[in-house]
Amino acid sequence: MTEEEKIEVCPKPKLDKKVLLSVFIGIAAVFFVMILINSFIFKIVSGQKAAFYLSVLASNTLFIVLIFIIKTNKKLTWNDLGWKRVNFFAGLKRVLIIWAITWFIDLVYLLIINYLGIAPQGNELVQLLQKPTFLILLANVSLIAIIAPFIEETLFRGLLFGSLRTYCGTWMAITISAVIFSALHFDLLGFVPRFVLGMGLGYLYVKHNSIFPSVGLHGLNNLLAVIMISTVT
Repeated sequence: MTEEEKIEVCPKPKLDKKVLLSVFIGIAAVFFVMILINSFIFKIVSGQKAAFYLSVLASNTLFIVLIFIIKTNKKLTWNDLGWKRVNFFAGLKRVLIIWAITWFIDLVYLLIINYLGIAPQGNELVQLLQKPTFLILLANVSLIAIIAPFIEETLFRGLLFGSLRTYCGTWMAITISAVIFSALHFDLLGFVPRFVLGMGLGYLYVKHNSIFPSVGLHGLNNLLAVIMISTVT
């Protein structure tokens, strides 16, 4: 076999170290810029909820820009990012199974921390979701249960996991991406539930070779959280 034939058989992966480095640098840049943006938003906007909405919209916009910059610079297609068709019913069945497993693990975790006398602290997002009007509830669902899952799954599963898998194997890539996904929410008590969710999201991506089931699970998880906080609190 000639050298040219070897190159054709083993093409260079599109999701390579340069993409992985771009993801890490881009995420760090977004968080740095958001510190500056938040200091400006919360200084000029009087209403806390309005300021937080603007902050969430700004961060989502920056992550969308980051995804498009990496996609364009590295000449990636949407297929490369996991936007591939999947059998709806097969995907839905596995989404519900993984959701039930993650829900059970989360319940056990909550029972353990409650037994230890550790009470989860409310955060700004919880305050944002409490006692909404109908229009605000629709906005919360759209932003948190639809838009955010597409952005985060494209970034964390499509780009981050996809690049990690090229070098460190499937399960190691799932674990590392789940750790990063959970850690970047900056919620110590919520780290375990989000890590478990991240593992489930990575598993779905691998099983279906598409981010859409992961988006479905992520969206379902966020939707139930929005409804529960909006109606119970």
